Amino acid sequence: MIIICVGVLSITILVYCIFQCLAYEKYGDFFALLDHKTYSYKKFLPGCLYIVEMLRLSGAGRYQTKLNQKLVMLHGSRNLSYYLKVYWSVKIFYLFLGIILGSLLCMLEGSKYLMLILIPLAGVGLFFLVDNDLDNQYKKRKFQLERDFPNFVSKLILLVNAGLNVRQAIERIVADSDKSAPLYKELHCVISDIKAGALEYEAYMDFSERCKIKQITNFVSIIQQNMKLGGNQMLFELKRMGTECWEMRKNVARQLGERASSKLMLPLSIMFLAIVLICVAPVILEFRSNF
Repeated sequence: MIIICVGVLSITILVYCIFQCLAYEKYGDFFALLDHKTYSYKKFLPGCLYIVEMLRLSGAGRYQTKLNQKLVMLHGSRNLSYYLKVYWSVKIFYLFLGIILGSLLCMLEGSKYLMLILIPLAGVGLFFLVDNDLDNQYKKRKFQLERDFPNFVSKLILLVNAGLNVRQAIERIVADSDKSAPLYKELHCVISDIKAGALEYEAYMDFSERCKIKQITNFVSIIQQNMKLGGNQMLFELKRMGTECWEMRKNVARQLGERASSKLMLPLSIMFLAIVLICVAPVILEFRSNF
């Protein structure tokens, strides 16, 4: 049992080290742009990228479509190909890590051959854990965009009513807002693209692709329609959208409140049981002492 675990561990580490040595010079600088806090293990990824390139891992079908959508939401369409390679490299790294951890756990267990199944399970489990982490990041970013968008639309309506055009209003809002919020980061990219010479129509289209949520897609459609046809219909549509967005935000807040209250049920139940035990324990002790 232990010999098998040591063999699997040694082979896994050896294979990883071989690919890491082969790829370090070629891909050593590929991951330099990644955030060190998020990807603290990025120095271990070149060998994994070598495997990805060699096996041409890219996913397929519906899985690949959803993966592309999430990566575009998180990193933008321009960086999609780069972050696809990063994503698959991370999955391969976690696969190696899972096999190594599974082997170590089997070695600690000792004699149960059934524990050998833990080695592939740990590898596959960590391999797909990356998908779950990406899904959580996607949901978090989507929630932040949906949370900030109603407030943005309200400010935009006020500024357009005051006489500014849409571009000027967005510039004013971005200048006075929190630059770390995802929505205002993306709006800042829109303004930067327009100033760099991109057409406004295309800049708003890219914005819609990067933030692929229903509200922003409708907003961009309204702006593009106004750019084509003109008229005063845009302000009416924006007011209608603002009302709908605030209603959706109220629903989201209500759902979050219901989740928070359901999460409190377990600690409240534990506290209730503790209080019952405190009240009942003296009675039980007294009853036992009488017998």
